Amino acid sequence: MEGVPLRKIIGPDVSFYQDDPGTPNGINFNRMNDVADFVIIRAGQNLWTDSDFKENWRNAKQAGMLRGSYWFYDSRADPKKQAEIWASLVKDDMGELPLFADFEEAYKGDFTGWTHWKTFLDHLRSLVGNKEIGIYTAYFYWVENAPKQATDLEYFHRYPLWIANYGVDSPLVPKPWNTNEWLLWQFTAMGDGILYGVESAEIDLNYFNGDAQDFAKRFNAPVPEDPTLPEPTGKRYIVNTSALYVRQGPGTNYKAIGYVQRNDILEAFDFNSDGTWLLVKRLTDGLMGWCSITYLVRISAPPLPDPDPPPPPPPPPPPDPGDGAHYRVTAGALYVREGPSSSFKSVGYLVRDDTVEELESNSDGSWKRVRRLSDSLIGWCSTKYLLKISTPPPDGPPPDEPPPPDPTGKKYKVTASRLHVREGAGTSFKSLGYIDRNDIVDEIEANADKTWVKIRRSDG
Repeated sequence: MEGVPLRKIIGPDVSFYQDDPGTPNGINFNRMNDVADFVIIRAGQNLWTDSDFKENWRNAKQAGMLRGSYWFYDSRADPKKQAEIWASLVKDDMGELPLFADFEEAYKGDFTGWTHWKTFLDHLRSLVGNKEIGIYTAYFYWVENAPKQATDLEYFHRYPLWIANYGVDSPLVPKPWNTNEWLLWQFTAMGDGILYGVESAEIDLNYFNGDAQDFAKRFNAPVPEDPTLPEPTGKRYIVNTSALYVRQGPGTNYKAIGYVQRNDILEAFDFNSDGTWLLVKRLTDGLMGWCSITYLVRISAPPLPDPDPPPPPPPPPPPDPGDGAHYRVTAGALYVREGPSSSFKSVGYLVRDDTVEELESNSDGSWKRVRRLSDSLIGWCSTKYLLKISTPPPDGPPPDEPPPPDPTGKKYKVTASRLHVREGAGTSFKSLGYIDRNDIVDEIEANADKTWVKIRRSDG
């Protein structure tokens, strides 16, 4: 229909990391097939097979999914032997999508370098015949490790590109491929694992470069159908706490993706095995995720306004003024409770840099009853995360921050799944956050022995 944007063709990539070894369940590919158009499954690394590959390969096919596989090239193992193991795994069923050679490692083994990549690819081609082979990589890794001579670089042009690039509107594509000459784009490592039927909280997600018709033609496959989201249960709930986290999965160990507030109306789509968490969608804006049922009240329908409501009650008297002391919150999030201990019920929370006024204190000064200046939220907070300030911040705009230090010109790509960023050069320093695999960072400075570097992520 004219004016309606075409939906993106999307699929995850998975390995044994998406299977919780503590449960017998594994990946639910039937659920994945409801919301994804394809899946890329890791076959192995070095000289070993991914422990879940055979099961994942079989179950994804049974669920009707279009499958590709990838092999994490490891410079510590002979390239030809790696190719032979991969080919042996798929010799009777090579999947519907290409085989992707994953070039991102940094082990610096005996088989490091693009000449060994070429050996790996050439030998794989000799083993799999006409089966299409592609390359997975990231821009800066490729630029740093691929050949510099144009003739050598052109050899790799025959392989379709699966590019990893997070937090951008379109991927950065290295030579020899042209700007829009990518087949798949891994655009995030933080997809909703529960939604896609895996047991990890997060999952890699990838776009195909084209629409449904292009996808069907490219892989000689049926035209992908629109994803099927869970059907609403018909049950609606109202939030009865000041603020309630919305999470990626049914438990407090899952990452928060937002929050709902008192009197928000939520529609339920699913529930966990014991009914303590609900998959809900907020009606006002479509925010969707998991919430604890403890703070939700079932309603038969959205509340309707009284056609002839009584006049509102007079506003409550303002709380007693404090002693004039003001504090700034230093934690990322700090619960506000009904009484001076963590055993009391939470009535809301503060966030970093909120300013509060002290109203009273408990006997040993470890908890204070405070009022947030921005909205008058009142309750008790631990003083561990409150920093006393002389006066509240002015109402006007904050002063200009000093310019950040200039980078040294060196760039790095993160190779770990997740890496803490700390206040200083050592694991004893407090963590400020983390960066993820394939993030690109600039070096600002390094410590004396070069074992730690101060960095700035590309997004600042």
